[in-house]
Order: sequence, then structure tokens, then C-alpha cells
Amino acid sequence: MQFVKGLTVAVLFVVPIMLSAGEPGKLREIEMKGGKVGAPKKNPFMPTIITNAEELKKAIPEADEAIQKQIEFAKDKLVLFTWSGSGGDKLNATLSEDGKTATFTRKLGLTRDFRMHVRLFAIPATAEFKVTIGK
Repeated sequence: MQFVKGLTVAVLFVVPIMLSAGEPGKLREIEMKGGKVGAPKKNPFMPTIITNAEELKKAIPEADEAIQKQIEFAKDKLVLFTWSGSGGDKLNATLSEDGKTATFTRKLGLTRDFRMHVRLFAIPATAEFKVTIGK
């Protein structure tokens, strides 16, 4: 709250929410606890797309029920990113207002520590996706 010449002015901060927690058919990050995935892809801009339980078990052999409880394949598809790079690498996700396009923006880290990165997102089953490099 800020006081201006005897008036009280409320200052509002709007923070966009990019990931909705647990709602099928929406963009959200899926929490993975200890699920092993294969070697990182050579091209981190080509993630693995998972559209059913069989593909999930193939991509993440130790996929537990906790992952499966977070998705509904009738409404969701999964986008699995695996890559090696700087520990400072970031990957952000947004969904267009019409829900038809998910954009994943990868920002390269500047540290020299080499790490394995694994990120799993659910997007609407009918949505397309694109991967870009951020600055």
C-alpha cells in the first residue's frame, strides 16, 4: 500500500501462472522422483513424445504410479526432455491462450559444471509444441 496525498493506493502485482497443478488437458510439469531415463538425446530440441502408458514405460522404465496418477492420456501427452549441459541451463514452458501450442524455451547456462537434465511436461493431447533458445 502506498499513501499519496492522503489517499490509499493499492499496488497490484500480476504474476502469470505458467503451469497448472494437476489439471488434465493443461500445461504442467510432472514431478519425477528417481525415475531413470536412458542416455540424454544428442539433440535436446527434439524431446520424446509419450502418448500412452506403454510408451511411458518404454521411455521411463521405472515410471511409478505417482507419474501415471498425474496424467490422463485421453487429455494429455507427455513431452520428455533429456540433455546434458551446464547446471545453469533452464527450460521454461508456456501454453498459447487458445491451448493449441506449447512453447518450450531453453536458456543455456554459463557455468562449466556438466550435468544431466530431465524435465517432463504434460500438454494437451491435441497441442503442437515448439522448442526455442532464450537469451
